[in-house]
Amino acid sequence: MAFGSGGGGRQPIGAMWMLLALILAAFLGGALGLVWQGASFFDEEAGDEVVTRETPRVE
Repeated sequence: MAFGSGGGGRQPIGAMWMLLALILAAFLGGALGLVWQGASFFDEEAGDEVVTRETPRVE
């Protein structure tokens, strides 16, 4: 049982385009990762604390 036509010419698979796309995706992913790491989208620290009364000193 044959899996393709036996007499046709070879079709280009575009290996160079795939390599270029892989390199581009790697650089874009790295750049976006650095931006995400530097940004404080989900920063859980409170900006300013509101003090309602003084904390008792423990001696």
